[in-house]
Amino acid sequence: MLNEDINSRNVNLDSYKERITNFSQEFELGLFIFILKRSLIWIVLCVLTAIASAFIYLRYTAPMYETRALLQVRESNTAKKVLSMNTFTDETNNLQADVELMRSKFFMDRVLAKLPLKVSYFNQGQILTEEYYRLSFFKVEDLHVIDSTIADVPINLDISDRKNMRISYTLGALYDVRFAPNELVRTPHFTCHIIVEDHPKIKDPEVNLNLFFRINSHEHLLQRYSSGAVVNMVDPVAKTVEVTFKDENPTLARDLVQTMAETFIAYDVERQGESAESVINFIRSQKDTVFHQLRESEVMLQEFRIDNQVSDLKQMTPIFLERSEKYEDKRIQLTMEIELLRAMAAATDKPMPEINSYDLLPMLTGTEYEEILSRTINTLLDLLRDRERMYMEATDKNLNVRSLEHQIEVQKKVALESVRNLLERAQNKRDAVDRIQAEFEGRYRALPEKELEYARIERVFSINEKYYTLLLEKDIEYRISKAGFVPENRILENAVVPSSPIFPNRNLILSYYLSTGLILSFLIVLIRYILHDNITSLHDIAKLSNASISILGMVPKYKKEIPISQLLIDKNPKSLIAESFRTIRTNLQFVDNTDGAKTIAITSTISGEGKTFVAINLAGIISFSGKRVIILDLDMRKPKIHLGFGVENIRGMSTLLIGKDPVEACIQHSSLQGLDFITAGPIPPNPSELIISQRMNGLIDELKRQYDVILIDNPPVGLVTDGIPMIQRADYPIYIFRSDYSKKQFVQNVDRLINENNITRLSTILNGVDIERNKYGYNYGYGYGYGYGYGQGYGGGYYEERSAKPSGLLGWLFGRG
Repeated sequence: MLNEDINSRNVNLDSYKERITNFSQEFELGLFIFILKRSLIWIVLCVLTAIASAFIYLRYTAPMYETRALLQVRESNTAKKVLSMNTFTDETNNLQADVELMRSKFFMDRVLAKLPLKVSYFNQGQILTEEYYRLSFFKVEDLHVIDSTIADVPINLDISDRKNMRISYTLGALYDVRFAPNELVRTPHFTCHIIVEDHPKIKDPEVNLNLFFRINSHEHLLQRYSSGAVVNMVDPVAKTVEVTFKDENPTLARDLVQTMAETFIAYDVERQGESAESVINFIRSQKDTVFHQLRESEVMLQEFRIDNQVSDLKQMTPIFLERSEKYEDKRIQLTMEIELLRAMAAATDKPMPEINSYDLLPMLTGTEYEEILSRTINTLLDLLRDRERMYMEATDKNLNVRSLEHQIEVQKKVALESVRNLLERAQNKRDAVDRIQAEFEGRYRALPEKELEYARIERVFSINEKYYTLLLEKDIEYRISKAGFVPENRILENAVVPSSPIFPNRNLILSYYLSTGLILSFLIVLIRYILHDNITSLHDIAKLSNASISILGMVPKYKKEIPISQLLIDKNPKSLIAESFRTIRTNLQFVDNTDGAKTIAITSTISGEGKTFVAINLAGIISFSGKRVIILDLDMRKPKIHLGFGVENIRGMSTLLIGKDPVEACIQHSSLQGLDFITAGPIPPNPSELIISQRMNGLIDELKRQYDVILIDNPPVGLVTDGIPMIQRADYPIYIFRSDYSKKQFVQNVDRLINENNITRLSTILNGVDIERNKYGYNYGYGYGYGYGYGQGYGGGYYEERSAKPSGLLGWLFGRG
């Protein structure tokens, strides 16, 4: 039966090796899961630290609030539609220009003037500082600044004693002023009244109040709020503009955005009104002059009629009258153009600060010079606006300002020269008309002199009358146009006080920190996995040795701690450990199945790998089969056999090899029948010499006559070379590895022993294997080498009783391993 079993196992050896290779990925996964469990504390610590850091960040980071308002920028003039006339407004309104206006410091200055920001109120905490703004329970009133250096200096307020309050600040020196309620506070830099209202925070002893206020400078406010306000064009077709602002105080953010929207609407009405008044004032000034000329010509005409008894022009030649009227109309038009060009020249030829941009374009409206001069005048106006905006941020010594002013001077000269050229042309045209008129009159000198003189006087009267009538019409038209202008700029969406901050985003911060903690946890697991250098399964031994080392099997990890290497297989013969040693005992037959007494030499790389534990229990399981077994403790530097059997170490191998004690005196009997042992004895100074002595060889030969198996517990060959001679002589040389303890490089020691010392029969046993993690290694790994063992799973009671463990995820995380 045994031979048939051996043949069957040899046939299946190749398929077994293939199965081991196929389970490579499963072993790696098992190793990763094992390291993941071992790193559970680090994972939990990283995650908890990340969550704690997130809450600390949220607790001590000032929240930032954002509010917005939506405007629609439009305008219409119903008068223009009714009268079909040109107006003083620029109908090609540039939406981008309005956006730039709202972004400018010039506009922000008008906005800040409407907000209560002359004084800011604060409460300073241990980390964060809270700005009260309108909700402050202490106010500074009747402020008079004596020295402007006090601007932007924090002024501390102590109200712990409401009857004797004080302020203090540092400005070169420390200033400390005490005052009573309703008393005028006097300092070298300012005077004011400080009103403190009753508030729950004042009465709450747990609230720590560190109050202070600050008198803001104009430059500081402009810098702070102009950089924070954002104006964007939303839809150019619909002419919608969005105004947003972020601040730590939600009420302040709302007020600033709402005030910007309202200020723009009011400023647009004001701007259009100024333009209208400029045109109307010009018409009035011309109308008064022409009215006096009209009165004079009317008086002259009346006197001429009375003196010369001429009632009308019917007596004059019709042709003369027709042509005279034509020339008169032409001269009226030229006269108006000349007056207009003179006004344009006078408005342009002024010092730079006195040029009123609203006096220029309206004068050209409706004239034939509008197309000629509008481009030049618009360029000049744009340069003047840029100069106004630049003076908000720089002085006249700035190079950019000087360059801009030079451009303005050049453009002004171009505009003035153009106006003068046009004026000269118009005057020349009028002179030409006068010459033609004079020539025409010369042709008709034959007409009665009185009628001709009457015609001249009446012509002057008619010119003045028409000019005055035209001015009256224009005055009425522009007044109607001004009244018809209705700004349709409107706030589509008012700014509201934001209820939640945009930063920090609580959910985003928690997710970010939690993700960071998980990533760090994963990196820790990954690094531990990459740096993992311990043997964990039979697969590791087979892979590192390229399947060149024979594997007898493995010993599962005991569920309890074993303080010393002791005999366990007799306490529970059906346990998993006992069965694993039976498998090893069976697999020893594939190493050497000849008759006669056999020697088993067990060693390891370093101490602690369990060679003594394996030696005692392997000897015990062999003795169960009816063979006589003796254990020799040759690890005389660090003996443990006597501890495993619970006896004294008075005499043993050391005293026996020096001839002090006979063999019979050193042999001790265990509780198992057929299992004896010889302890190491007192620690000698020269264990290596004793092991390689002839007396040792004679002892082995003598014991072979009394016992079937001699099992030698050798010292670790990775530390000392004492055990190599016994390993070479042994019939069954065995090398012990311990799972999750022995380093992977220890496998090279086995290869070295095989190659350098020609120990071809050397086999290995993997001790302390975690079955819960290495299921594949247990079920398929007992006999890799010269055969494989009995079990691909056990039934019928061949298992250890285990305590109940949590199921599911908790069982996976907190189970064994």
